[in-house]
Amino acid sequence: MSSPTPRGLLAVLDQRDGHRCAWTGQESDRLVPQHRQGGAGGRRDKHRPSNVVWLDSILNGRIEAEAALQAEALRRGIKISGFADPTATPIEHAVHGLVLLDDDGGVHQTPKETSPWR
Repeated sequence: MSSPTPRGLLAVLDQRDGHRCAWTGQESDRLVPQHRQGGAGGRRDKHRPSNVVWLDSILNGRIEAEAALQAEALRRGIKISGFADPTATPIEHAVHGLVLLDDDGGVHQTPKETSPWR
């Protein structure tokens, strides 16, 4: 069983993203904190602002079930490899654009040379 996302981290997410889905930019009562870096077991450092975004729970279920959406989530950086560094992995975020997220709740424009999408 996974541990719940700490309340302090949820407050950081709300301040950073305005309680909007990273994929759609929409507010919803179905938003859940989603770890970008998944994997079985657990990680001591999983509850970091760079590694967590708001995601619609229905969309998240579809991402887990549908290969095409999984691929798109990886392309956007909404889901990343368990070996990737979330602070160094760009995310195409519906609220902020193509950015890097830090562990202080900050958002930084992605340097063009690190961007695989533009």
